[in-house]
Amino acid sequence: MQLEQKIAGALPKLPIELKRWSRNAFSKSVRIAALSMPRGNAKSFLCGRIAALFLDPEMKLGKKGPNEVVIVSGSIEQSRVVFGFIKEAIAGHEKEYRIAESIQRLRIEHKASGNTVRAISSSGKRAMGLAQFNVLIGDEPAAWETRNGALLFDALRQSLGKRPEQKLLLIGTLSPSEPGSWWPELIKAGTNTKTGTYVTCISADIEEPWDSWDTVRKVNPMFRLNKELARTVKQEHEEAKANPSLKASFEAYRLNRLVETREEMLCRVEDWKTVESRPVPPRMGKPIVGLDLGAHRSWSAIWCLWPNGRSECYALCGGIPDLAAREKQDAVPKGLYQKLWEEGTLLIDEGVRHARPATLLDKMTLLGIEPEVIYCDRFLLNQLLDVLPTSWQVIERKTRWSEATEDITGLRRLIADGPLSIVPECRTLARYSLSQAIVIEDEGNLRVSKRRKWKSRDDVAICATLAGGALARQLQRKPVETSVRLLVC
Repeated sequence: MQLEQKIAGALPKLPIELKRWSRNAFSKSVRIAALSMPRGNAKSFLCGRIAALFLDPEMKLGKKGPNEVVIVSGSIEQSRVVFGFIKEAIAGHEKEYRIAESIQRLRIEHKASGNTVRAISSSGKRAMGLAQFNVLIGDEPAAWETRNGALLFDALRQSLGKRPEQKLLLIGTLSPSEPGSWWPELIKAGTNTKTGTYVTCISADIEEPWDSWDTVRKVNPMFRLNKELARTVKQEHEEAKANPSLKASFEAYRLNRLVETREEMLCRVEDWKTVESRPVPPRMGKPIVGLDLGAHRSWSAIWCLWPNGRSECYALCGGIPDLAAREKQDAVPKGLYQKLWEEGTLLIDEGVRHARPATLLDKMTLLGIEPEVIYCDRFLLNQLLDVLPTSWQVIERKTRWSEATEDITGLRRLIADGPLSIVPECRTLARYSLSQAIVIEDEGNLRVSKRRKWKSRDDVAICATLAGGALARQLQRKPVETSVRLLVC
């Protein structure tokens, strides 16, 4: 009997979706297997039972030596949950095992065969010495440390193949991971036979109504086996419908959607889909340009918004370090910045660490962009004025709560009601930057902030608020505020 058939047959009663995934995950052609589904559907139980199977001396993964299974969780406490299911599986046979369970250490070894299971936390430093594992089980990857979790995944992926039939299994909900981070991007990419990646994602489509019980029931296969779980989720569903503040959490964990509340997001996913579905008109007239000059590791960026709603956006970074090194520094999916460069939206100022304002303006000229007016904040304004063409106008936009609130609400209005659209080649950059920006609320006032301090490249999103707020005011035929200083250079 083949290994994948043994595993599916040895697992206890579980929904067919989990058994099918377990069987396919251990196909010889699969190196990385990922399963994402809502909370409460026996994911940690499945992790524990798969780990317990390989303590059995009859379950051989490699041709030589004992099996080594490693469990990775966001914390050692989360690993204890999985560890508990392993101990439950070997109950009655404890004398055959050495069990080490302390504050910092979780390990089980089968005395006769030497097969072991151990648990670690999701630190990139932990990847050292993991090359010899047979199976690594990642429990709830969305809860792994943001930066170290990405480093750990990259290290594990690169180490695959050092032992015969090594497997990397990842099981969890999409939330609370950040949009654009490695875990949701892995799920989004789906199954890829060329790379040996097998993905199953059970989640409610964004177009399905969250308040319909049919939507909830379809994505929770454990309801068929656990009536108590169904009753619990039914109660949560009724509470969320009655209390809007519970909606986002219910969607995230019971429907497995990657969502946040509107107050936390600069732009909701469903609203941005509307933007991308709109026809993109040609360039007509001169655009309003939101401009942000980066310092340190930040990018410089522009968002060009024409009166008819057409948008184009571009970013510029220094050539030192290279894009691969920047991806590691920012803990983003490998190859993301390279893709943006290939699409022509992430530009590089070669030979320098910090992009020069003159290079950004030169790029605008090469792209044929002549602004009606440029909006920027006062930070590094003098550097911009030193190299600005004499015919271009700049408005220094003060970054007070009142101005920021007006810009954010104006941009959101253009996104939801139109006419904002975006050219196809700039959509990847726009999506990524918008996913890195959050909105802070204080007594009704709003301000954009970075999702991850020092690592979030939200520069393009900042430019979008500057340009969007300006066009929204223009469409409402409001005069320019007296608090804003117009500099004609």
